Amino acid sequence: MSGLTQPTAVRFASDGRVFVAEKSGLIKVFDSLTDATPTVFADLRTEVYNYWDRGLLGLALDPQFPSNPWVYVSYTRDAEVGGTAPRWGSPGATSDPCPTPPGPNQDGCVASARLARLQASGSVMVGQEQVLVDDWCQQYPSHSVGDLVFGPDGSLYASGGDAAFFGPSTDYGQSGDPPNPCGDAPVPVGGAQTIPSAEGGALPIEGGVAVAFRREIAGAPDPDARRRELEAQFAAAHSPFARAEAFGVQDLLDPRETRARLCDWMDEIQTVLAGQLGPRRYSLRP
Repeated sequence: MSGLTQPTAVRFASDGRVFVAEKSGLIKVFDSLTDATPTVFADLRTEVYNYWDRGLLGLALDPQFPSNPWVYVSYTRDAEVGGTAPRWGSPGATSDPCPTPPGPNQDGCVASARLARLQASGSVMVGQEQVLVDDWCQQYPSHSVGDLVFGPDGSLYASGGDAAFFGPSTDYGQSGDPPNPCGDAPVPVGGAQTIPSAEGGALPIEGGVAVAFRREIAGAPDPDARRRELEAQFAAAHSPFARAEAFGVQDLLDPRETRARLCDWMDEIQTVLAGQLGPRRYSLRP
């Protein structure tokens, strides 16, 4: 196999074909592992924001492919939520910029994420992409979208990051032009975030409840009421002090000191990790 640039995901079809996603937004198909000349299945480069960690990262085939001719993709989209692509790049470009200003590590080039499915006819896409999720505001160019995989229950699982700043300063939604451009709780876009009430840079309770208790909520007699009940339950346990007391913790770290202490701990354990870590295993919650 050859003719690939920054491949990010590989999926094998039951008929022997190999689908490969490239970070730029191209999806290529090889007839077999010995095929050296791929066919371009789809070109999503105008929609995809290919910058640093951002790009087309998730790819999955329908479990019954090719009988069910669906190919699923997840990517960083070159537009704000609900906006028109491309915002930062150019139509059909393979690589996209983040100019200064706003700067990748200053105010950030705000983008979004998309989960969509594409219909295959042979080894080419037909029709338009069918958007399933068009959301997930992202301020900074790291911790972007992630992988796609079908679980044993037939559900499609999507992973992703928090799009928070990875540098030495703590990101809680306080930066940007306007500040807090993604509207992280509890203040709106343009609002001033302050610790400890700021929820920016982390998965909010609402998002965690929606993912972890999806089936329970859907099966409840009143789904909205059950969702609110679960959110209130976890919000009540949100304080670190009660959790620390339950585990007998005598002291709490100032959030501003956490990163440095974790880095020191990571350095100390490197010498013993090689002998203690077993093979990696991944599991899916049913």
